[in-house]
Amino acid sequence: EAMEGADRILFVVDGSVGVTPFDRWIANIVKASRKPTLLCINKSDRGDTHAEEFVELGFDRTTLVSAEHRRNLSDMKEFCLEAVESASPVADDAPSFQLALLGRPNTGKSTLMNLLCEKSISRVSPIALTTRDPVASDIVEGDSRIRIVDTAGIRRPRSEKTGIEVFSIQASTRMIEESDVIFVLISADEGLCDQDMRLLSLIERSGKPAAILLNFWDRLSREARQNVLKESEFADVVKDMKVVPLSAKTGFNVSRLLPLARSLYKRANQRISTAKLNRIVKSLVAKNPPPSGGKGNFNILYASQAQVHPPTFVFFLNRKANFPKAYSKYLENQLRSKLSLESQAVRIFFRERQR
Repeated sequence: EAMEGADRILFVVDGSVGVTPFDRWIANIVKASRKPTLLCINKSDRGDTHAEEFVELGFDRTTLVSAEHRRNLSDMKEFCLEAVESASPVADDAPSFQLALLGRPNTGKSTLMNLLCEKSISRVSPIALTTRDPVASDIVEGDSRIRIVDTAGIRRPRSEKTGIEVFSIQASTRMIEESDVIFVLISADEGLCDQDMRLLSLIERSGKPAAILLNFWDRLSREARQNVLKESEFADVVKDMKVVPLSAKTGFNVSRLLPLARSLYKRANQRISTAKLNRIVKSLVAKNPPPSGGKGNFNILYASQAQVHPPTFVFFLNRKANFPKAYSKYLENQLRSKLSLESQAVRIFFRERQR
């Protein structure tokens, strides 16, 4: 599958060992793909290199490299860039947006990844951190090309970690900034824990649209399902987020996820006209006027949308000093409701009118 989706192939062999039966087997598979291939004889910096043996594999293009000492890596890069130069400048295959699957270890991210892609992309294992590097695959859903990224599970910060675990977690958290929509997988039978709270906090600060997927829904009884959604702590934390009960094992509700991702991305990028926004703001102020304080009343003169992704609004006031935070939260919640911005990180700023 990897070769089928590739433009070029780097066939890496061990120069210190020489040709093995496994190399010959792989060579036949690579040749059958008919893709341009560069034979990379690695560990060529060692004195006992058997580079001459690899002639029998029959590849036209060969290079001696040393990954450890970064020798001749430029040959590999030039070979890959040839595919870019010959490609069409029209980016028809560019993904419309990127969707990241995040969560603690063993919350079913890899199983869900394979279901969404309808093929085996990520390795599924009960062993934590089987997925170490982010694994990506492009799919077409409706009129959108979506790049789905499976990430390593994020452990609690106080636990002891090996070097590879630190790298994996850093790569996963970096996906928050690089992705357009985020799905957070939580084990429905375990509920929220400190790792989940930390991850949700990172996502909230990033401003990315996100939804919570309660995986392993099939493990819960009918009574337990009602309790987990009504639990006061859980309901308070996720009140502004879309929550989808899910079973990656049985496929329950999986069909809802890609349309949801498209909807979240579209809403994060929607721009509201100034006229419509001010009609909404006027009705909100009439319903619940800003409290007075200090030198007198606070007057909202008008509002405008400053940017998208995340939706950001600027309110112009007669004065902004000591503007009540509670009223700012009221405006944020009402805008999220009136503009259908569920699961969006709405940003609000205030400016004082210049005299």
